[in-house]
Amino acid sequence: MKKRKKRRSKTEGGDKLPFGIEMGKNQKAIKVLHRLFDARYGTEKEIVNMTMDEMLALPGVNVADLCIISELQKSIKANKVISYLSEKTEAREETKGADYGGTT
Repeated sequence: MKKRKKRRSKTEGGDKLPFGIEMGKNQKAIKVLHRLFDARYGTEKEIVNMTMDEMLALPGVNVADLCIISELQKSIKANKVISYLSEKTEAREETKGADYGGTT
């Protein structure tokens, strides 16, 4: 009788898949983005300029989708779309305010 080779999970060891478990919760944002593309909103300018009426006219839209579109609009305005979609924030290297080391 032949021994079967044990298959390796694609998320354990070996190569990691780009759209595996690591992708996180923002798959809904990707789906909403695809829905916007299907509705012919294909540029940042078009998405940012969407009105509430246009958002509500999207087929199958719900409150969660409206929240995602709103967050996406904020991210576009702040030039942080990739950070929003990857759910990673950039660490700030600058400090807020100066350190006044002197006499008071």
